[in-house]
Amino acid sequence: MFGYVRPYHSQLLVQEYQQYKAVYCQLCRCLGEEYGWLARFSLSYDCTFYAMLSLSVSGARLQESKGLCAMNPLKRCIYLRADGESYQKASALTVLLTYHKLRDDVQDDGFWKSLGKRLLLPFAARKARKAAGRYPFLARAAEKAMAGQREAEQSQAGLDPCAEPTARLLADVFQELAGCDKGQATVLERFGYFLGRWVYLMDAADDLQEDLRTGAFNPFIRRLGLEGERGLDPARRSQTDQACNAVLNATAAQMLLPLNLLKLGDFGPIIENVVRKGLPELQREILFLHIREKPPREMGDL
Repeated sequence: MFGYVRPYHSQLLVQEYQQYKAVYCQLCRCLGEEYGWLARFSLSYDCTFYAMLSLSVSGARLQESKGLCAMNPLKRCIYLRADGESYQKASALTVLLTYHKLRDDVQDDGFWKSLGKRLLLPFAARKARKAAGRYPFLARAAEKAMAGQREAEQSQAGLDPCAEPTARLLADVFQELAGCDKGQATVLERFGYFLGRWVYLMDAADDLQEDLRTGAFNPFIRRLGLEGERGLDPARRSQTDQACNAVLNATAAQMLLPLNLLKLGDFGPIIENVVRKGLPELQREILFLHIREKPPREMGDL
């Protein structure tokens, strides 16, 4: 996952922002407790959203507490504890996806460019094995998605086959959250599928200019007839941005029906904010304002 699934925080109520921040901080704490201090650096908006969705559909009992920030001991944070395994599963998914991302980067990049990641990979592999032992379903889903992604990109497949592994990954892990509720399982599966597809397409659109410059594979290059291009003038770039935007909008629209059918608990307004406002705003920033905001290490940096 890529850090794109974030709220439009200026449109959150103060209480909603504090809830989101408390989940974010609790997931950071759980990562450290379960997988070590260094694992906190893998914290992402995407897995925070997964944790929040899990808490919401499971109806977990929540308890607020205060404590020092693990990353900044001079700062106090609010933590939102919960019964059940929502945070533990989100931590495991974070670790597994980070490991696969590091492994892919080491395979794709040159030795010197990937030296830092090569040094981190043994640590990430140990933590991934621990996560896989606790949640084998998540490990199988992540492995299947990454293998499918490598195969699609190595064969230089089209846009739909390349987006399918990420779409299926979120479809599978979201569906599992429903437990025995078959109705909600179907809704969560569809919601996860289109969110995963949107995430992959957004990442590909975000990387398009850099991939054109370096000659790296990007499924939008073939889709938009950009083979052989190494750079785009402003008019051509505007056209490609509009084309990417249309593809992303079509996928985002497919998320809305299952979102409307989800039985969301305490975090319903925040989840609605992420899908209806956060995703479109980030899409606008990247494609039309050409802004790529790095996820903050602390929610207080927002």
